[in-house]
Amino acid sequence: MVQAPSSGDPFEALGDPNRREILRLLSAGDKPVQEIAAAMPISRPAVSRPLRLLKEAGMVTVQAQ
Repeated sequence: MVQAPSSGDPFEALGDPNRREILRLLSAGDKPVQEIAAAMPISRPAVSRPLRLLKEAGMVTVQAQ
């Protein structure tokens, strides 16, 4: 798998509890956005921004299916 260079700050990405929870959920393996949102107290659209910031920091990758 080829990873794009990251442009975000990993320490800043970890500064938010929702982003840390997303990383915890993904530590068990790949999950669709709907599954991540279902496990969190925020809406599916609200999951998109934390995921984008984690992606920019090089901490997650996104795969369209």
